[in-house]
Amino acid sequence: MRLGKVLLMSGPLALIVALFTIGTCWYLNPWFDFWKDAFSDFGVVKACCPWLYNYGLILSGLAFLSFSAGVYLLSGHKMETMASGLLGTASIFLMLIGVFPGGTRPHTFVSTWFFVQTFLGFVFLGTGILLKGEKVGIAVALPSLLAIPIAILVEVTVGWPSAAVAEAAGIVIIALSMTSSVYHYLRA
Repeated sequence: MRLGKVLLMSGPLALIVALFTIGTCWYLNPWFDFWKDAFSDFGVVKACCPWLYNYGLILSGLAFLSFSAGVYLLSGHKMETMASGLLGTASIFLMLIGVFPGGTRPHTFVSTWFFVQTFLGFVFLGTGILLKGEKVGIAVALPSLLAIPIAILVEVTVGWPSAAVAEAAGIVIIALSMTSSVYHYLRA
């Protein structure tokens, strides 16, 4: 139980590492335009220090994998256990974004599936928590449940101004679901 709670704290650490990496790379690449570019542009050869972005995402992915292991150890319902597997797979996709930076053939696939898999993982996690009778499951599942339909709605109606804006929205959704899940497990 104690190890599970320690590993669970790797989730917020994964977010901090990712945000620090993005912020540092943004500072080092003054050409970056949030309204036109993608965060993955920090990992391409033309960027200053592409290794920083790519290794930062790999490190963030490792922390996210530890978070999923914490969820597994603390899960009390089969749905939560399944969610830990989905989140663990998402962490592998996050690491693969660093392995296959922008401009490589698998990049779009691994970056898209990181977000899709993470949203699915949090939907299943929230559902499992709800099935145990804990209302906080709604706060875990709802942001991620709404993420894909809202993203599609934005794209069809006004269009995303850039990949970076869509990625930032996805990071906010992940942060909301993760914060709610950490809150749930730490108070248990």
